[in-house]
Amino acid sequence: MHPLLKELHLYHQNICASLDQLKNLLGKFKSDTCAAADREQLFRLLECLHGEAETRHHQNEELIRRLLLTTRAPIHPRVLDIERDHQGFDRIARQLKALEQSSHAPKEIATFIEDYIHKYYDHLDSEENIFFPLANEWLTENQWQDIRQQWQKETP
Repeated sequence: MHPLLKELHLYHQNICASLDQLKNLLGKFKSDTCAAADREQLFRLLECLHGEAETRHHQNEELIRRLLLTTRAPIHPRVLDIERDHQGFDRIARQLKALEQSSHAPKEIATFIEDYIHKYYDHLDSEENIFFPLANEWLTENQWQDIRQQWQKETP
């Protein structure tokens, strides 16, 4: 796997750890044993899932995806959906942030966040199992050099 794809993969692993922490907190939200500290922790986790690192990560993936679309690679429909997914996650992030100040019950908040987690895992699966292997196979070293010149260094 190309080193830039490995960097993206490592970021995905870190995100999965945060998503697992979110899932663990949701049990408290669903059982109405949610304390103020749990609520605060949940929204702190959500915030770090949608910060500058996430933006840079998506921009880097888009560098690869756009260049991949110029090749003769057999493009899977899920690769075409990645840009739309990234835009959707930005919208969802704003909506989830608004939940912090909302009057929604903890169970309702848990439902929204579970849906987000499901969509995010589905997105990661298509990138890891379809997009990354396709890019690894079809992009040339010259193309990777072009990508590297525009690459934004990710921080975990």
